[in-house]
Amino acid sequence: MGTEEKLSGTYEILERLGEGSGGVVYKAYHRRLRQPVVLKKMKNRSISRAVNRQEVDILKNLHHSYLPQVLDFLEVDGDVYTVMSYIPGKSFAQLLNEGQHFTQKQLIRWGMQICSALNYLHNQKPPVIHGDIKPANIMLTPEGNICLIDFNIAFYLDDSTVLGYTNGYTSPEQYIMVLSSKSSQTLPGHSEIDERADIYSVGATFYHLATGQRLSDCRQKIDRKLLTECTGEAFAQVIEKATKIDPGERFQSALEMFRAFENITKKDRRYQRLLAGQLGIRMGLVALTAGFIVLAGYGVHEIRRERTDMYNGLVEEQIELRDAGDYEGQEDAFAEASAMMPGALESYYQNACSLYKQERYEDCIAFIDYDICENEKIDLTQARMADVYYLRADSLFRLGDYQNAVETYGEVFRLGTKETVYYRDYAIALAYNGEEENAREILQEAIDYGLKEDSIYYAQGEIEKALGGSDAALADFRECISRTDDNTMKTRAYLMMNEIYEAKGSDTTQREILLEAKEVLPVENQMQILENLAQIDIDLADRSGNGQYRQEAIDVLGEIVSQGWDTYDTYDTLAVLYEKQGQLDSARQTVDTMMEKFGEDYNVYMRYAFLEIDAQELLDNSDRDYTQFAQYYEKALQLYNEEMTDNNEDNEMLLLESVYAQVVEGGWLE
Repeated sequence: MGTEEKLSGTYEILERLGEGSGGVVYKAYHRRLRQPVVLKKMKNRSISRAVNRQEVDILKNLHHSYLPQVLDFLEVDGDVYTVMSYIPGKSFAQLLNEGQHFTQKQLIRWGMQICSALNYLHNQKPPVIHGDIKPANIMLTPEGNICLIDFNIAFYLDDSTVLGYTNGYTSPEQYIMVLSSKSSQTLPGHSEIDERADIYSVGATFYHLATGQRLSDCRQKIDRKLLTECTGEAFAQVIEKATKIDPGERFQSALEMFRAFENITKKDRRYQRLLAGQLGIRMGLVALTAGFIVLAGYGVHEIRRERTDMYNGLVEEQIELRDAGDYEGQEDAFAEASAMMPGALESYYQNACSLYKQERYEDCIAFIDYDICENEKIDLTQARMADVYYLRADSLFRLGDYQNAVETYGEVFRLGTKETVYYRDYAIALAYNGEEENAREILQEAIDYGLKEDSIYYAQGEIEKALGGSDAALADFRECISRTDDNTMKTRAYLMMNEIYEAKGSDTTQREILLEAKEVLPVENQMQILENLAQIDIDLADRSGNGQYRQEAIDVLGEIVSQGWDTYDTYDTLAVLYEKQGQLDSARQTVDTMMEKFGEDYNVYMRYAFLEIDAQELLDNSDRDYTQFAQYYEKALQLYNEEMTDNNEDNEMLLLESVYAQVVEGGWLE
């Protein structure tokens, strides 16, 4: 019986997908599982029967969001086949061949995902080294996530195996080992490959994705200037470090590189606008941090009191810095505390709270999943983990992922917490997930555990809102506002009422509610109120043509700036409002501020161009000079073509192009 006949009982070979240094790859159909799979026939390789089957089982038990599932290993006629789940989508090699370009934001996200997968592989016992990271082995799924395919199982099973290499991606030490394996002598200093080989390959791969240029071999250094121009200084620093010739100068772990990717947006000037201050932590968290500085379940008696006091001091510093809005300082304190006691949970929890408070919900979830839940030194059964899981659940809720939020609440209560706020928010999540009966049952449990009256009305309002009972929800939120002394809860109730009236199309009532909130709430709780108020004033001005609303929006945005809550979009909106009001000097000063605070981009020059057009139209025809307008337009167009990707278009830029064409057709430019 031939090989294909022996396989055909379980697998139907559909097509040959390709061939690489590790073997031949086929797409097949698994008859029993009724799903497509990938069969890889290992090239020139037969696994000794002495291989520990437990190691094979470990690989079959690998489960990670950004890795295919290893389904089976087969030995047929001396050949070894691996069977993995089939990943739909395109490889990055295909995307590069199609001329695709990628934004820095996309590359950062995918970089964090691939480092997450590698961190998982490298922390297996023994570590699983991928050994062949390159664009062809990274899939982009239809959901926009990566999947790292074809990791080198043969290398895992026998660390004496030296595979081939792929020029432009393979690390220097792996290249040298290949030469050594083909030589009669072993080259000293390169007797093994470790996790840092994968780090190099990630760096080389992302250099190619960012610049469109592939390194010729491992001896070629990256073009730092080109990479900086294509992405940014901070991104270039990460890739340069990852591709160092000496493994000791690279990131020493995938987790370290993950954090470097994560921190790019904090260092890169063009992304500073994303780090503006936002509302603050969701209600119910303030009381959780008090009294929890001591180390629960860590074995305080086994460590020196002095060290514990230093650790607790750093955790207190994390809280103080976070409350003061100094998030970078908080991160520094976290780094010091977690390095001092890497198995103590509290500093990790406080850092997760900081991400949550900044409304960086995806980052908060990723930090919990990878830095806490995959940290072997942390005891995941301690009571404090309930608070960690709550942060994850509510982050998912804020992102609109109600089903996973509900599932995560199961982890919260598995640890035995009776925190009434958690039950309240669980009930709300159930309602948004369409589980009305369960929502009301859980809310009753919260009431039985002593949920306060203001929280009861707030939760009832959210549940009614989720289920479409807007009038009942409005009544509950109004009761909450009248009964509570908690300004965070009061703020949220006002915002919920605003959303309901917005859905009703009652913009004047929206405005009344927001003005009331502005009068009632202390300044520190007003950021989202002011943002919503400015937007409703803008909408009313656009619909009614009443410039008074627009002027009031300008005043409200001025309050946001004075409170230090300003972002790039704050100034951009202000510039547009000033221009519409005919206040061209104020508009220009605002765009100058944008340039000074955030640096140049096409939008800044587009604003200058529109303002210049307005200024020229105020002059007599004989006095008009469109030279400056043309310069602004040309700079805006250049940056627009560099910055806009993925077939995105800015309608304002299209309008500006039309205006420029009219100026040219009118003979205003020589």
